[in-house]
Amino acid sequence: MNLDQLTQGILAKFANHRIVFWHDPEQSFQPDLPNLVLDGITVLDMQGRSLFETKKRIELDEPQQRFLLYFPHVEPEPEKDWLLDMRLYSEQFFADASSMLLHELGIPKMALRTHLRERQSFFNKKNTAALKRLVTENEDELSLDRKMMAVLLKADSAELADILLSLLKDYALALEAGSDTDKLPSMTLLHKQGLQDSLWTLLQNEFSYQTEAPSLPDFTRKLFCTELWSQMDSLDRDWLLQNVLKTAAGRSTALALLVNWRDSLSYAGYYQTIASVLERQLEINRRMEDGTPDDLASCKTFEALEQIIIRGLVSALLEADKALDHAYFESVLSDRRTGYWCRVRDGYYAHIYAALQQAERLFSLRHTHLDGFHYAAARDMFIAYTQELFGFDQAYRQFKYALRQVANQGGDILRRLDEAVENLYTNWYLCEVGLAWDRHLASEERMTHWSLPSVPSQQQFYERQIKSLLAGKQVKRVFVIISDALRYEVAEELASLINAEKRFKADIASQLGVLPSYTQLGMAALLPHQQLTYANGQDVVQVDGQSSAGLDNRHRILAAVNGMAVSSKDVIGWSKQEGRDQVRDKAVVYIYHNTIDDICDKQGGEDRTPEVCRDAITELNHLVGRIVNNLNGSRVIITADHGFLFQQQALEQTGKTELAVKPADTLKTKKRYILGRQLPRHDECWKGRIADTANGGDDTEFLLPKGAQRFHFVGGARFVHGGAMLQEVCVPVVHIRELEKESIAQHEKQPVGVVAASQPIRLVNNIDKVRFIQTDPLGERFKARKLEVYVLDAAGNGVSSREPLNFDSTSSVMEERIREARLKLVGSGFDRRSVYTLVLEDMDTRTRYSQYAVTIDLAFGQDDFF
Repeated sequence: MNLDQLTQGILAKFANHRIVFWHDPEQSFQPDLPNLVLDGITVLDMQGRSLFETKKRIELDEPQQRFLLYFPHVEPEPEKDWLLDMRLYSEQFFADASSMLLHELGIPKMALRTHLRERQSFFNKKNTAALKRLVTENEDELSLDRKMMAVLLKADSAELADILLSLLKDYALALEAGSDTDKLPSMTLLHKQGLQDSLWTLLQNEFSYQTEAPSLPDFTRKLFCTELWSQMDSLDRDWLLQNVLKTAAGRSTALALLVNWRDSLSYAGYYQTIASVLERQLEINRRMEDGTPDDLASCKTFEALEQIIIRGLVSALLEADKALDHAYFESVLSDRRTGYWCRVRDGYYAHIYAALQQAERLFSLRHTHLDGFHYAAARDMFIAYTQELFGFDQAYRQFKYALRQVANQGGDILRRLDEAVENLYTNWYLCEVGLAWDRHLASEERMTHWSLPSVPSQQQFYERQIKSLLAGKQVKRVFVIISDALRYEVAEELASLINAEKRFKADIASQLGVLPSYTQLGMAALLPHQQLTYANGQDVVQVDGQSSAGLDNRHRILAAVNGMAVSSKDVIGWSKQEGRDQVRDKAVVYIYHNTIDDICDKQGGEDRTPEVCRDAITELNHLVGRIVNNLNGSRVIITADHGFLFQQQALEQTGKTELAVKPADTLKTKKRYILGRQLPRHDECWKGRIADTANGGDDTEFLLPKGAQRFHFVGGARFVHGGAMLQEVCVPVVHIRELEKESIAQHEKQPVGVVAASQPIRLVNNIDKVRFIQTDPLGERFKARKLEVYVLDAAGNGVSSREPLNFDSTSSVMEERIREARLKLVGSGFDRRSVYTLVLEDMDTRTRYSQYAVTIDLAFGQDDFF
């Protein structure tokens, strides 16, 4: 600062005051005093000058004169300041760099000058500008240092939690690179600016972290150990005590930091790096291997714990002698699915929990049919399949789908469960359901009377489903999607998916498929016709004398009823205008979709059946949207030519039906049927006529192996169809319509309601639980709701961890729909007389769902735990 700038600064202080105090402890400007030209102002150098004499001169002798009092030392403490009364009505001038910096920052506390002077190297132009945006006029040494740390580390905010996340990121990167974690760049930077001791002080104040040799690796280890110790109170945890933070407030703040760290979009990935290192150092696998899901229910710290819980759930599922607690299992899966490890492993654990869910569903169904399947008649068993028994096939397929998604990522964790599922499904269910169904077919002589009371037959599809719709005045055009081998249970999943979308309503029904249940015959049965026959000496099905093989022939048959046939690929390829032009004058449009049968009915594709079915569901859902949006389709029907049998496990010889004499006059020989004329009878086979089972008009016959047997295994035999099993002949019919605007809101599923289980809500521990009730079970009207629960103070500041809860219970029992949030309070000093707010935030919309007043009344002395 040159003399002119100094003069101008001093004169500015005299604009509204007669007396100005100037303290210059560095005595930087003492040589400039004689050179100051201040008209009308007396400059007094107070070095060695009598304070009493000065006071008398200013107040009594020269009461109108203006004085500049220069002190070559720091401002005295108020109780030792003989000129305090004068100072209170005077102005103060500062000319040193630290004082000017405080002025620039807007901090009036000149006592901070020495503190800033010790950190002078921090204050370049960029850092000063960044710090200025963070500080307030109420800073002290520690808060100022904290904000300087935030600037240096480029933290998201000046909160200690965000500063720590920046440091922990640096620590994780060093671990990944194999660098020296005792010489982290971030810690070196803090040390260079004299801020490292302040960091340890902050950690001691907020986390009760105190040690003779503080370091970031040591603090991090204590964070993780503290959380694990807090989560496993039912297990031996004394081995962790040396690394547990000492106060309840510190532990709670640590747990909140870890919860929020795992939930952070920017920093969550670094958690995994550090956790994996500490997991090995602490030998978590060895120490916790005997823990049960009950013991570890709250544990989220280490990935190894996730795997131990999964193994425990598998063991529970394999305890075949006792029924599972469905509500407990559902609650555990719900909680784990919201956890960190389920989010960061690219769907690995999500698929594992999906597999566990389907396995539990399968075993629960097994327990409801311990003594097999018993129904009064074939019709009753068929209806039971459409209402419940299809769940065996669906759960098996979905289990296999989930398992295959993790097959290359360590899916061995479910190996024992996979074996049990395969054994239950293949060796028990398929056998038992086949025997029960065959008993009815035999006793009711269904091969000669292939129909069931009040169950539509597939060969009546056009008359019953299409013609009746077109006869009314409201429907001008019907779109029929025929998906080759769309099994009933796959169609049920598709209908559920469609109903989850608010614009459409899907209703699933069924029809009894023709025999044999194979493509040529099933496709022909769905066309308008009077009679089905076989071309002379060929396996080509004729519709009223016309071949039904291929798209062109089916198009000609449909043209007679003002209809058309087209492939789903063509429909997807049409532009909106092209599509509307194509269907404009048509009353019925048959769209042929072939994904499942095309891929799975081959030796190289049958392994992929679970994935292919999922792909088909996606394609069909997209196709429905295309029809409604582009082709103005208001009525869509999805059906199939037949279903299928599928098992992942390779078949054994016992699954093969041997024929003593190979039939001579055959038209077609497949794994599940033989088509021909004058076929021999066989005790292990069903024999029938197309005339009885498919509205046939000639003497064509068939043989079908009973139950789930195959005639041969050539070319693969795990995906088959053609026989009379329920999975093959229970053909879905899904009616889909677009809802009117006024109906959309009524049809749209609403998220379940959630309320606090009890009120008033009172937290009495730094780590405390709050229970919530899901008001309705999931079903046709309600879908799951995901909430994040946390506590705010009166100023709107978060004072707890943010805990995710998944309300997805299907139980009809209210007590089984309870979920629990384990809240961790951040910091201390909570006032029982203040009102805090417990917020429930919707995780999908990020809006506040509800809130409750909460009192925080921490027990006195709870920090004295150790």
